[in-house]
Amino acid sequence: MDPLTSSNAPFIFEGYAPASGYDEICHPDRSLRKGAGLFERLNELGAEGIDHLSQETDRLVRMSGANFRVLENHLDRPRPWELAATPLTLAADQWETIEKGLIQRTRLLEAVANDLLGPQNLIRHRIVPAELLFGNPVYSRSYHQLPSSGPRLTLTATDLARNSKGQWMVTADRTRAPSGLGYALENRVIMARIYPEWIRQENVTRLAPFFIALQRHLKSLVPDQPNPRIAILTPEQHSYRYVEDAYLAKYLNYTLVQGVDLAVRDGRLNLKTLGGLVPIDVLCRHISDLQCDPLELNPASMQGVTGLMTLIRQKRVAVTNSIGSEIVQMPALMPFLPSVSRFLFGEDLLLPSLPTYWCGQQSELKYALDHIDELVFRHAFNVTGDRPVDPSSLSVQERQKFIDLLKEKPMNFVAARRPQRSTTAVWHDGQMRPWHVAVRAFQLQTFAEGTKESRASSNGSTNKTALATDVLVMPGALTRVSPDASPLDYSPVSGRLGLDTWIVNDQPVDTQVTLLASDDQPIVLKRSGAELPSRVAESFFWLARGAERTEMIARLIRATLTGISSDSAQSDSEHLNRMVAALAVMGQIPPDYAVADFRFNLPPIEKALPHSVFDTAQPYGIRNSVRDLAARVVSVNDRISVETYRILTSIADHLEIDLSDTDPDLATVIERLDRVIIGLLAFSGLIHEVVTRTHGWRFLEMGRRIERAYQMAELVQETLVKPIHPERLMLETILHATDSIMTYRSRYLMQLDPVAVLDLLVCDTTNPRSIAFQIDAIDAVIHQLPITEADASSPVDGGLLKEIRNRVIGIDLRSLASVSNDSRRNVLRSLTTYLLATLPKLSDAISARYLVHSGHTQELTGREFSDSSLDDH
Repeated sequence: MDPLTSSNAPFIFEGYAPASGYDEICHPDRSLRKGAGLFERLNELGAEGIDHLSQETDRLVRMSGANFRVLENHLDRPRPWELAATPLTLAADQWETIEKGLIQRTRLLEAVANDLLGPQNLIRHRIVPAELLFGNPVYSRSYHQLPSSGPRLTLTATDLARNSKGQWMVTADRTRAPSGLGYALENRVIMARIYPEWIRQENVTRLAPFFIALQRHLKSLVPDQPNPRIAILTPEQHSYRYVEDAYLAKYLNYTLVQGVDLAVRDGRLNLKTLGGLVPIDVLCRHISDLQCDPLELNPASMQGVTGLMTLIRQKRVAVTNSIGSEIVQMPALMPFLPSVSRFLFGEDLLLPSLPTYWCGQQSELKYALDHIDELVFRHAFNVTGDRPVDPSSLSVQERQKFIDLLKEKPMNFVAARRPQRSTTAVWHDGQMRPWHVAVRAFQLQTFAEGTKESRASSNGSTNKTALATDVLVMPGALTRVSPDASPLDYSPVSGRLGLDTWIVNDQPVDTQVTLLASDDQPIVLKRSGAELPSRVAESFFWLARGAERTEMIARLIRATLTGISSDSAQSDSEHLNRMVAALAVMGQIPPDYAVADFRFNLPPIEKALPHSVFDTAQPYGIRNSVRDLAARVVSVNDRISVETYRILTSIADHLEIDLSDTDPDLATVIERLDRVIIGLLAFSGLIHEVVTRTHGWRFLEMGRRIERAYQMAELVQETLVKPIHPERLMLETILHATDSIMTYRSRYLMQLDPVAVLDLLVCDTTNPRSIAFQIDAIDAVIHQLPITEADASSPVDGGLLKEIRNRVIGIDLRSLASVSNDSRRNVLRSLTTYLLATLPKLSDAISARYLVHSGHTQELTGREFSDSSLDDH
């Protein structure tokens, strides 16, 4: 009887038919493997229960804000991280075998890095071809003999696949700054909420000890500093690494920085903050080697820090992983690792590598050409997220073109067998399906016990190679699955779904380990905020401005569409034409709509305006504005709450309509705009109620208030400077668009008067929407910004702000509303023109004093470099 379809076996496996190969859940006789007890528990829930768990998993992933950047539908936008509700389960004794191989491999790669960047005995003894180092485009002579405060390879990753015989094989090594650790942690955090009891009952090994060891090791790199400042250096916010790095920074309580946040001053690496320079003791760099220092490496780099290499040589900062460690993850090194292991340690590899051939050798090139349809080809030196070249899938012309390139530059390529991959059970479409598995394991190399004292006594000058190290393997992994095995071969964010990886023990495990500080540790009370990087201040400032502009535009479009939809005969009325002209000035519809004589040759506004809301071709349109908001919030992900992040990133979803498939009607557009406005109001509420009143909040507040004042001045100028007759509908529409109608009616009931409206929108310091209110709000925070001795002679810019306030508050309301002989409110026009010219000057003054303005670093080398910001997947 089939064990998986018998009456006492999980019915959820009915129809489960693994392809020929190794399956992680069942034996060839279809009995469950050791460690797969979770699936017996899932059977008790039934299909409906598992569907509920899958939906809850999706919800928690969305709440977490976990995402990665991917080119999807030809649009570069974040795609949510997808996690299956069924983990990969491995028995502890199985994992122990893998662990031994990973420990051996980590020590081997450490030894190779030390040799290639030091004495180079492997090259002298011809164990490794010299071309792999000196012909390598990712190698720089600056790496040679570069000191390291700890092991060169602090964190490494190993990509694994299991063949049909059940043997694990290494498909790739990652030694620079392996990605995926944050996603693996996020997977476990979510699974712990889905299965809080079952994780304990299945004796799943905890991940926290691994991260505690990481924290302790990074702290130990500065033995004379009891509480060193540790920072994670991440690429720019558009990198696939940024969200993951922000998550790790939050979890580990480290500072997330970019290159523009750092500066070398007085022989120290410093974080540039509004309160001054703050020393950085340990830098976990997640950018490629050549990007780390534009002075000595890639002169065009905007990700690194000028002078960092000098500090490393002077042992003024600890950098992990050591710069130059990228050299040992090159695919061309993999064929030589068995010989290297025997040469250095007299050992065979416990975890064999996927059969790989460097084409820079004549015999290997001939073999690759003779078996070209059985192999896939990668770059020999660079690790990228590009798909490998599969000649068997190319056209005749493409295949020949690749063969010519291979013959022309053989040393630039490695050939490899296609990895066999095991399968595991994934719940999909109401059934358990066998999907292919890719596993990325993570290793931490630390100082062995007893070496801390010798390092401290030598004042950090001990030769690292003389110190013993320990290797700790994370008891879990980043696992990706796909019904098709091929996408798993080139990137950890490829494949269909992520899986948490459970190492299941026979005996209970310690469940009390946590990264939280113990209750008996003394607390140092803090009320800080001055240590805000100027880049983050800039991001807050422009995030708030973007949110405010988007809200005003959404309100104005909604008010216009509401006027159009309320009575079709009104679509040609003067007040709606004036609103349409204002939208044209603000870049929401083509500018020809602002000229009455041109409108007759254009599509009707009731068709054009709904279309423009979803049109990405409008560079300043609202759809692009909300996308820009979602991109900006990524840059402050480590500084805001999950709720705030989720609100802003979800706003863009409300306007994601494919215009080629949909012709949006007025009701749909108004309903979508309602959602956008509600989301922006929720963001404003969180900023007001949650964010502490430190410098971060002040820049949010200044950006918000400057933009609101500017938008109000622009709206008033476009709609009220040249009054229409009758003006009642225009005044009412403006009050609706600025969310001031209830305040007005509470004061004046249904009587609409331009003097009262202008008082409420321009001069009333009690109305949160008025221009005067914005000026007072700016004045309340601008003087709380830090002022250095150099700034004291020219504070930002109190005189200009006072002048603006006097112009607004001191104006005569009657003259403001009065109409001159040319049928215009010239006093109002003069005031709004002044504000539209002066508010940007105030913004520029703030930017010049506090915010980041970075250009290309001066080039001192003549080398050319390609952008490798997306390497090391």
